[in-house]
Amino acid sequence: MSESSKPKCRPTLEPDLPVTKVKFMEIRSIQFLETSYYLSKFGIKTLADNYPSPPSRLNVDNWTEAYRIFYEKLSGGRSILAFERSLKNARDAFDSHLQSSGRIGWRADDRKPNPLGKSARKVLEYLNSMTEQEIWNRIKNFANLDIKEYSQTIKDIISIQESEEITNTSKTEGGIKMVTSIVYERSFSLRTSAIKNRGLNCMVCGFNYFDTYGSWGKDFIEVHHVNKLAENTGKELLTNPLTDLVTVCANCHRMIHRKKGVTLTIEELKKKLKKHEGGEA
Repeated sequence: MSESSKPKCRPTLEPDLPVTKVKFMEIRSIQFLETSYYLSKFGIKTLADNYPSPPSRLNVDNWTEAYRIFYEKLSGGRSILAFERSLKNARDAFDSHLQSSGRIGWRADDRKPNPLGKSARKVLEYLNSMTEQEIWNRIKNFANLDIKEYSQTIKDIISIQESEEITNTSKTEGGIKMVTSIVYERSFSLRTSAIKNRGLNCMVCGFNYFDTYGSWGKDFIEVHHVNKLAENTGKELLTNPLTDLVTVCANCHRMIHRKKGVTLTIEELKKKLKKHEGGEA
């Protein structure tokens, strides 16, 4: 039989194998790509919309919610926001190869679809003739369709993840632009200087770990870094451990970063604490 007359078969994709027989990262990569393919191909397009909506099966209001449905199982260690960007980019890559996507997608200078990577090409070839139900059956175990119930929890996790980035630019409630950095918070020399200067009591609520936990909590306190951005230049000022590092308990440290894009000052958080103690909401 000649090569041209041989029947063409779908390429074999490893996710059909038991998990124990395939490396985790290989499974995750294929599953991630199959999910992005599904989102690209089965978005809902209407005459009234210039931009397709998420697949109806997901029952969400926007694409951000659609991406978050798959975060817990397919994040691969990414933060929520990084995962959203990554899944959107993968979906964009398929858009230009799928006329049904209703979107232009990523294209080269000659307006032809941007070439897909090897794994993405295999996914495109393998899934191209499958129905929506067949593809959904492949990815449904990675979806959490109750995503709307977790709106506040997701916001909290995002604020935590942002506070743990190497550097994070935000604003105080008073509108002052600030930059925080865990590089300084985790520097042993700067941390030691801050504790020596500030002491071991939380500068917001006064909590002391030794007083509560005894020897287990001796000499422990968290260090929070905050620095104003130089006016008009956007450049970070030099960090002074005597003025730019403060000692706070874990609770207050988390409350400082409670809202996305906001970093409370010590005084702003103190005011909230005093209002609450005074019976105000």
